[in-house]
Amino acid sequence: MLRLFRLALWLGVAGFGGGFAIAQLVKRVLVDRERRMHEDEFLESFAVATALPGTPGTNLLTIIGVRQAGAIGGLLAASAFLLPSVLVMIAFGVIYGRVRNITALGIFLDGMSVATIGVVAGVAVDVGRGALKRGYAWVIAALALGALVVRALTLLEVIVLSGLFGALFLRPERGPSGVPAAKWPPTKLGSWLVPLPFVAVAASPWVALFFVFAKIGLVTFGGGFAMIPEIAHEIVATRHWLNEAAFNDAIVLGQITPGPVAIASTFIGYRVAGLGGALFATIGMFTPPLVLSLLAGRSLEAFQTNTRVQGALRGITPAMVGILAAAAVALWRTSVHGITAGMVAVIASTVLVRWRLLPVFVLVAGGLVTLGLAHWG
Repeated sequence: MLRLFRLALWLGVAGFGGGFAIAQLVKRVLVDRERRMHEDEFLESFAVATALPGTPGTNLLTIIGVRQAGAIGGLLAASAFLLPSVLVMIAFGVIYGRVRNITALGIFLDGMSVATIGVVAGVAVDVGRGALKRGYAWVIAALALGALVVRALTLLEVIVLSGLFGALFLRPERGPSGVPAAKWPPTKLGSWLVPLPFVAVAASPWVALFFVFAKIGLVTFGGGFAMIPEIAHEIVATRHWLNEAAFNDAIVLGQITPGPVAIASTFIGYRVAGLGGALFATIGMFTPPLVLSLLAGRSLEAFQTNTRVQGALRGITPAMVGILAAAAVALWRTSVHGITAGMVAVIASTVLVRWRLLPVFVLVAGGLVTLGLAHWG
């Protein structure tokens, strides 16, 4: 229990780069160095973590915690991992109003916002390499992108429709290891294919923040980047809790701090309703995926041998590519207001796709380039 806590806390401090980079660190420690897990067990856990809604890094640590030390271990690992980034984001929220008006810092953050477009686009390309190998996958990705860009569907509706299509038409005949299809208990089917209809209550900003982010956290497949269009729609366009500049800064801060990108919810909650808002937004964002990760960790074998779930994942996986591309489009609309900004975004995407650098380096470079261009007129 103590080793698990120390590992999760260390990753919460040093885990830059998103879920895939965090997974690599976990493998180095638990599999390669300490040999507390077999590599096949780790890969199995990571496959399930990426298939669940929420952030892959948090899901992975929760599942490993359950397999190593039960449900308490899963809760402990997730809490220790999120704690450092939550504290950092609250600190950013406290000083944001004063430092954002500093001209140089404002230009630097604007440059990082533009580079974020390239980061998201690069992630979409990287995921697409593995997900878009069949014709139907390209069609699903294109439909998801188009539906989100024109706002014909919400993120929840895209995920549900993609999963239902996969469960109905893309089911494998047998489980992934040749095991006959497992029957899915009716009590669990509803929790997967019919997400809870969260409705934000306007009477309290804390309660509203909780339910808004709980709804987003429940349907966020593919990590924190995939949630950007839905958060922008809810926070900026619909409820007007933040303006575009503050929202873009929240996404940037979520990337340059350790931990998951979704920790931007803490900053947004603080800016909307103070410390209580930060707490309720964070709990709302991470509680639904945490519950699903705890359940998955306890029933991993049934999860991977069920053909309905496998079919649903075959539908959701290519939709993730369209969702990520839609996130890049949403950020482009709010951040790019000139040729220079557009060039920074395109270059950032090209660098990430070509050399696969950690996103934090690309973001800092984007801020420095924008600041230098502004300085030299």
